[in-house]
Amino acid sequence: MVFNISKNLLPKGLVDRVALKTLATQHQLSRSRGLRKLTIPNIPLVTKTALGVSLALYFMGYQPSLAFPPIQKSVVQASFVQEQNISAASLSEPFLLPHPGYLTTKFSAWHPGIDIATGLGMPIHPIAKGTVSAVYYDLFGLGHHVVIEHDQGFQSTYGHMGRVFVKVGDEVTPDSIIGEVGLTGHTTGPHTHLEITHNEKYIDPQTLLPAILPLPYYAVASSSAAVGGK
Repeated sequence: MVFNISKNLLPKGLVDRVALKTLATQHQLSRSRGLRKLTIPNIPLVTKTALGVSLALYFMGYQPSLAFPPIQKSVVQASFVQEQNISAASLSEPFLLPHPGYLTTKFSAWHPGIDIATGLGMPIHPIAKGTVSAVYYDLFGLGHHVVIEHDQGFQSTYGHMGRVFVKVGDEVTPDSIIGEVGLTGHTTGPHTHLEITHNEKYIDPQTLLPAILPLPYYAVASSSAAVGGK
């Protein structure tokens, strides 16, 4: 301020030198005190929205994978408890396969069910009579899936369905069609992910269901049946 008042009283050359020195000092102070304004790029609204959705999905527990769509991060390993003392002989009525097909993935702590591959659109039947307790329409994890409560504390879940034909509260039997095999959720091909629990404990479905052959044996058996039918 003093410089502004007295600059008219000084020679022009001296005024210019003082002005330059003053500007340099102000520039250094601005840098040292963090007073320089930051240049914030103009981020498009679409990018901001995508980042917001990604963060929301992350905090909801959905993690990205190499497949599309992303799948929900598995927490099965941490809570896995397998029922050991259940057999098909202890059932009040035999469990049946939800549809024909071949076994692609077995039961394990990381995969608390089995995958039964078949044709796209194959009708899905309940493994036993029961009541529909939940219907989920989802693009992640198991995709569209149905949960059915059965007698004796059993529960079955059918994942990756294309279409669902039942609603919560429906009474179903093995003759009912609850939906069709689809490609929803995390899947590389048409199949049904089948889970069975007893009193909230996972059970290997293969111990309670009729035999399910892996692909090589299933193909041979299907060919033999076709030849025999002729």
